[in-house]
Amino acid sequence: ITFYRDNLFKAVVRGMKSVEDGDFEIPVSMRSVLRSYQKTGFYWMKTLDSYGFGGILADDMGLGKTLQMLTFLLSEKEEGKTGDELRTLIVTPASLVYNWKKEIGQFVPELSCKVITGNAAERQEMIQNEEDRDIWITSYDLLKRDIACYENIRFANQVIDEAQYIKNHGTQAAKSVRLIQSGFRMALTGTPMENRLSELWSIFDFLMPGFLYGYQGFREKFEEAIMNDRDE
Repeated sequence: ITFYRDNLFKAVVRGMKSVEDGDFEIPVSMRSVLRSYQKTGFYWMKTLDSYGFGGILADDMGLGKTLQMLTFLLSEKEEGKTGDELRTLIVTPASLVYNWKKEIGQFVPELSCKVITGNAAERQEMIQNEEDRDIWITSYDLLKRDIACYENIRFANQVIDEAQYIKNHGTQAAKSVRLIQSGFRMALTGTPMENRLSELWSIFDFLMPGFLYGYQGFREKFEEAIMNDRDE
């Protein structure tokens, strides 16, 4: 068993180091659109998903994190995934909700989307509507208010944009994104840490709960040693 586990671990490490050598195809419509580093980002996301991991795409602002994420989702559709296998929730600051909708229409019109907006009753109807869409877009603020409506819905993918919004793990925004039932999870932010190491822990607690321990364990094992003892 140990031998098998060790070899499996080595295979995962090799796969992570050579993401561009994987079996993943960039959608034809995006091949001339993506820059080389964006193609690498796409391969990396597909690799993470194939191993059951989540991750942080931390490219600086303006380098096309949205585009890379949409390429990933288009590839999922082109692999034949539909309905529950494809349904994706994107949570973003309110100011960026319609920017996502615009970029979906511009770059991946093959993907259908809906923006969860309106008053409480209208939003509830949109969430519970049987007429499905590939991508659902909502804001952190509206997700907090509507979280009960999502209780019985499972998403194949969940994306949080400007993920520093959940840097404080005790906030309602952080709690709400964790309550969503979802498979593959991605966080997009150019600033995964702004002031404290606990901000990075909070994002990973959304991505892969327990991967960086509970907060108490993370604080004792990493944060205090790095911040107080300057332990490299």
